[in-house]
Amino acid sequence: MSRKSFILPMLILAIALLLTGCGSSTENKNVVTMPTESLEAASDDYPNGGLLVSGESLAKSLGSPGLIVIDARSKSAYDAGHIPGAIQLSHGNFWTRGSGLKPLGELQTLLGSAGISKDGTYVVYDDTTASWGAAGRIFWMLEYLGCYDVRLLNGGWDKWTADKRASETVTRTLPAATFTASVNTALRATKESILNRMTKKDLVVIDARTDEEFLGWQLYGEARGGHIPGAVNIPYAWFFNSDKTILADGNLKALFESRGITSDKDITANCTVGIRSGFVYFTLRLMGYPRVSNYDASIVEWAADAAYPMEMATNYARIVHPAWVKSLIKGETPATFPAGNGFLVFECGWGATSSAYAAGHIPGAIHFDTNNVEARDYLNPDDLAVSDANEIVWDLVKDSLLQERLRNMGINNNTTVIVYGKSASAATRIYWALRYAGVDARYLNGGYAAWIGSGGEADTEAHTPAAVGNLTINPQNQIKALTPEVLTYAEYYRANGAVPANTMVVDVRKMEEYIGAVVGYNDPNITRKGRIPGAVWGYEAAKAVYQDADETLRSYTEIRDLWESQGITPDKTLIFYCGTGWRSTLAFLYADVMGFPNIKNYDSWYVWATFYEYATGTIHRDAAFNDPAMPVDSGWPGM
Repeated sequence: MSRKSFILPMLILAIALLLTGCGSSTENKNVVTMPTESLEAASDDYPNGGLLVSGESLAKSLGSPGLIVIDARSKSAYDAGHIPGAIQLSHGNFWTRGSGLKPLGELQTLLGSAGISKDGTYVVYDDTTASWGAAGRIFWMLEYLGCYDVRLLNGGWDKWTADKRASETVTRTLPAATFTASVNTALRATKESILNRMTKKDLVVIDARTDEEFLGWQLYGEARGGHIPGAVNIPYAWFFNSDKTILADGNLKALFESRGITSDKDITANCTVGIRSGFVYFTLRLMGYPRVSNYDASIVEWAADAAYPMEMATNYARIVHPAWVKSLIKGETPATFPAGNGFLVFECGWGATSSAYAAGHIPGAIHFDTNNVEARDYLNPDDLAVSDANEIVWDLVKDSLLQERLRNMGINNNTTVIVYGKSASAATRIYWALRYAGVDARYLNGGYAAWIGSGGEADTEAHTPAAVGNLTINPQNQIKALTPEVLTYAEYYRANGAVPANTMVVDVRKMEEYIGAVVGYNDPNITRKGRIPGAVWGYEAAKAVYQDADETLRSYTEIRDLWESQGITPDKTLIFYCGTGWRSTLAFLYADVMGFPNIKNYDSWYVWATFYEYATGTIHRDAAFNDPAMPVDSGWPGM
């Protein structure tokens, strides 16, 4: 049997089961509805593909008996143009902030006065990401109240207009109807139902808010920042393709299952007030998950009650978002910005020039050459502006030179610096150097792509510091590991066959580098393979693991869980390293944001295996030394 021929009988069976579960079979015996097959699924690949209607199918079906098209956008958007025959329904009329849906009697009256009953076939649309899930919210509400034939238009108004389909500006209304609800309580989560099962492995809570909200930023008047403990963060915007259609079946499945969201679990979604999470509820229904619900009162209700626990990144403010930067540029003082400070925005990358910077950058941003914090430019040793006695080692410059170079970038004692870059690890390399110098450093999550995606303006004018700064660095030696400390760790491991109880060296290079299968670099100076003895693999700090597809940082709770699987926990002093101290600063950023109390960055395998002399403790800064006495392990530990 083909999948398509299998879906229709299953859809009919699912509708029958829903009617039975809602106790509404008697009421609906004589309903005259539009034949299900008249509306074509946007794709037969989804398990419940009939819930998602294509624009072509809807266009052909307009005016059919029993079909009601609901425009879930704002009234002003509806008045400017809408799908012919569509009525406008604002989800905000049906709920109260902090408590969710209005009382049942009031809902029935409101829906009835709008001409809504349980008898029709409903297709709901909005303008996708701009509506924050409005169509999904109405879809969920109607199903919760017992409507049995509700669909969403794939791509919403965005794709409808992109495809140049018909529109009108005539205001449409329906004759008043009687709406008698058959409430399916299983579809609505409450704070009590979540709290009672929060620690159970058979419940998954999906948080559909942005990274910054999940981290701890309070953006919409919620009483506390953070998220429900154990929640999985899947931002609402991730569910859409570039044309605003919903992700394909395989992509949705991967998105859910990669985060432990499987059909054997109860799944509920939350956001700020249950709008974005209403859309997540729809995608779960589309994918055939059998036990799904929406927590419609969401974080506004949860955060208002101090008895309900919340989790947040301890130092969430070290990761900023585009709206925060926009506020600074406007001359405002956003939350966590120190009163009286100035600010600079740096686009970070290797080299005196940057093609990414030239193509477009945040207004006023200055290109920051990573050579400014690293003691070498071996490709151009005569360029004294970026070299330290022409040395070729990729480690942090000495304190006096670091101070001079940061001053030359315009940094004062009261400057907050925001960093971003095409390479996340280039930006975090500068972030760590600034943190070491005692500067208030912030990392812009998602970088320039997030800036433009949020509506930020592009600037192509090159900028330089307005003046030399007055920074006096305050070296934070506790976040910088030196080779003798790491050597003591390695020798302890060699002598005892185990790492010290209170310290862990964490290797965040590729696994092939960690086990010594490859060198990992084209640099002719690096020839030795392997790892520092006793180092634990912390997964490669690269896009595939430490960042999401949209170039934002992966949810910190997911990184925390990966680390815990390797024994990398906050009760230890953690020393991160990679090849030249770039990727390891990305790991450092995560640990810093999570509030791990004892974290360090080590500059790095390059120093350890190439330039350090074991007998004298000297770093040879003019040429590679490759001391065979420096201990190196290879292979997978214990094998």
